[in-house]
Amino acid sequence: MQYLHRHAELKEHPENVAPGVKSIIAVAARYPLNEEPGSGFTSCARGLDYHDVIRFKLRMLATHINEIQSLNVHRVCVDSAPLLEREWAIRAGIGWQGKQGQLINPVAGSCFLLGFLLVDIELETSAPLENQGGDCNLCISACPTGAALGDGRVDARKCLSYLTIEPSAVVSEEMKQAMRGALFGCDCCTAVCPWNDSATAPVMPEFEELMPLPSAQEILAWSEDDFKMRFKGTSIYRTGLEQLKQNARAC
Repeated sequence: MQYLHRHAELKEHPENVAPGVKSIIAVAARYPLNEEPGSGFTSCARGLDYHDVIRFKLRMLATHINEIQSLNVHRVCVDSAPLLEREWAIRAGIGWQGKQGQLINPVAGSCFLLGFLLVDIELETSAPLENQGGDCNLCISACPTGAALGDGRVDARKCLSYLTIEPSAVVSEEMKQAMRGALFGCDCCTAVCPWNDSATAPVMPEFEELMPLPSAQEILAWSEDDFKMRFKGTSIYRTGLEQLKQNARAC
């Protein structure tokens, strides 16, 4: 994960991302609960590309704000800019950090994506949510590789989401055995969270599964055209067919 070190200095302050920024607006977008975590595809990638969906909605929000109060600076960030997203989401009251590292919200559970709008106007500060995780350790027990360390940190060298999505990931023989059918992502630690049972926030329709998902055998027989036809416009397309075939071979 060399990119984390490469952008460390830029992440020290939002001013490095958007000069003149005075406030950060954080948003959360819920995606469906994975009923079969640890196999197939992560739920957040089964619909349209969340980067595009959330960016579009945040640009609409920026346009609306600009109609009320002029914006000289606005920057949309969705999982790609050098911004400490989880930290700013916690400060904005989006959720508390679970023991598996991801955020948890009382009305959205643990299955949601983050987006940020950086603006040059002063906005009232939100209060962070109290951590309500208690003594629950279900997410730690559910991790098939022991990647979730229990203190909010994750060992990426063992995390199936990292190993099946990032092309630069080095997959050991031990981890190949542990993949157990994971083609793109995992969801084991988020799907088991009890807060999902009481979540009432609606799932964004763009993130619902749009088409049947292929099996490992089907993927191994695909051409680039097959891959493009099925996954163009999704976050899976960013990873590429070769990565997907590598995961399929490990299954």
